[in-house]
Amino acid sequence: MNWQQLLHLIVVRIKQVIGLYAFVLIPMWGMFFLNKVALFGMWNIFGIVPRALDVGSMIGVFASWTMHGNLSHLTGNTVTLLQILFLFGLFEKNAYRTVIKLVVASGLVTWIIGSPSSIHIGASGLCFAMLGYMIGGAIFARRWGYLIACIVMGTGYWLTIKQGLMPQQGISFAAHFGGLCAGLLLGANSKHTYSAASQRY
Repeated sequence: MNWQQLLHLIVVRIKQVIGLYAFVLIPMWGMFFLNKVALFGMWNIFGIVPRALDVGSMIGVFASWTMHGNLSHLTGNTVTLLQILFLFGLFEKNAYRTVIKLVVASGLVTWIIGSPSSIHIGASGLCFAMLGYMIGGAIFARRWGYLIACIVMGTGYWLTIKQGLMPQQGISFAAHFGGLCAGLLLGANSKHTYSAASQRY
């Protein structure tokens, strides 16, 4: 790869980072204010209710990442996603498609393993899914860019990750653990796609 190809790749990936911010964060913030102003908080009732087969819970599997209880909840997830999405956009060629896969996979695993008496909302499951994807890619698929990303995220978020994987009142352990497991599985199986994509540059 010569310097022109490298420069082109960097520009493409930076554009992808900006696109990912819009792709993930605009729906989160847009639905939060729409929920507050026009929906009277009703959007959050469509969170994930584990093993429930009603329409509301099925909506939650795909859209619970856009549901937040309050501004603090939304802001906390946004700060984390700003950093994860930056790394993800730099190292993942098909980032949009992969994010959609992680949203659905983390939602489904949460639906399967969560307590039937609970309801799960928020983007933290997606955060853990993306972290799991990078860890799985680094360890099992030998994607060295993600190894660097894991070191960066692990250094800054080790305590947060550790606390998120401990059952606590008011915190969705199922979403965190489920998202992490879903991400690990998808990341571990990303080797072929990554290898094929890397040969194009």
